[in-house]
Amino acid sequence: MTIDLNEAGPLRHFGLIPSGTIVSVQMTIRPGGAGENGWLKRSADGGSEAIDAEFTIVDNEEYAGRKVWQLMLLNGTTDGHAKAAEISRSSLRAIVESARNIRPDDNSEAAQQKRRVNLADFCGLCFIAKVTIEKSRDPAYPDKNRLQPVTPDMRGWHAVEQVPVLTQPGGVSVAAPQQAAASSKPAQAITRPAWAQG
Repeated sequence: MTIDLNEAGPLRHFGLIPSGTIVSVQMTIRPGGAGENGWLKRSADGGSEAIDAEFTIVDNEEYAGRKVWQLMLLNGTTDGHAKAAEISRSSLRAIVESARNIRPDDNSEAAQQKRRVNLADFCGLCFIAKVTIEKSRDPAYPDKNRLQPVTPDMRGWHAVEQVPVLTQPGGVSVAAPQQAAASSKPAQAITRPAWAQG
């Protein structure tokens, strides 16, 4: 089969979204088959597990449809992993507070109940975020956009409509991680790599 690509447009290159841009985003998790119900992604060395998060901008006319990806480490075997997990949990809390209109200083029973979540609750969750730029430490790789959740006590926050999501990217159902985990070999517990032992 011959395909004539002479009329195809050139490859489009998207620049970075300017730092400070406020956007509404919808979060999904790309299941990695590790952790409870298979929601997490295991590192190559087996020493940590993270949420492989994909954020799609949904409300900004100029940037709608653009995506930002972030690994949010939750479990690990080193002190560095513990610090990264603390940062990830703080970010997840802020995402929930942004999405569910909870002020960070609200410690009422109702607010505490709203902060109790399952990983599946993040699939399709919409929240307000501020775009930042992370400078690359390696000149071979470009800088990239990151997202910082905007909570109700911050300028730029507004209520955002929650849109029901029945599938993950690629048409994978929300129930698929558990099914995949059950059909594959059970994941081993994460362990400290050999170089870090002793």
